[in-house]
Amino acid sequence: MNILGQIIGVIGIAVNIVIYQQKSKNKILFFKLLSDMIWMIHFIFIGAYSGAAVAFIGIIRETVFIFSTNHRKKILILFLIISFVSSYLTYKNIFSFLPALASALSVISFWQKSPIVTKYLSLPIAVIMGIYGYTSGSISGVCNEVLTVISSTVSIAKNKKVS
Repeated sequence: MNILGQIIGVIGIAVNIVIYQQKSKNKILFFKLLSDMIWMIHFIFIGAYSGAAVAFIGIIRETVFIFSTNHRKKILILFLIISFVSSYLTYKNIFSFLPALASALSVISFWQKSPIVTKYLSLPIAVIMGIYGYTSGSISGVCNEVLTVISSTVSIAKNKKVS
């Protein structure tokens, strides 16, 4: 299962490269939704259940944010609470809390409306998930986070040139 999980992770990498190159918030959310579906399967196959849980929460989060025209604070608070409860329920070691922290930053990132803020917040999220990937044996997860940092940085730089 581990090898299949790593292969699925490679597919997740391909989708993640596209996420932060999008200009509209809904396109970013769509590709993030697709990405979370793939990463959830990846984490299940490698036995990293905290990562799988926050990916599942991400699927719900992105769906709500895509179809919700009014991102109220209640939605934000609900997803923040769910993120941290999931890490408690899937606790394996101290690193099990890293996906919850990354998920909390993602909730904030996708809750607000500015694509540029989403791109900036992707950087600390990638570092946190890179550490989790390393500690949970997700080779493709670590590679993904390195590429996410590169992709986000390129996108931010392109935005600065246009401004």
